[in-house]
Amino acid sequence: MTRTLAIVLLVACGPSDSKPKGTMNDPVEVCERAADVCRIDKAKLGVCTQRGGGSGFVCASQH
Repeated sequence: MTRTLAIVLLVACGPSDSKPKGTMNDPVEVCERAADVCRIDKAKLGVCTQRGGGSGFVCASQH
């Protein structure tokens, strides 16, 4: 019984190395899409915005 439960839990949890989703609970470290939530200085959150001239994205502070 315990072995079956352990197998079910491992399969249900999925891989742990998935990319962040870009949400408040799962912010990205590097901006790849506009409007994703990103992390600034480990403590603050920002929003991914497109750089001037359309050359990539930058994490802009929300405050």
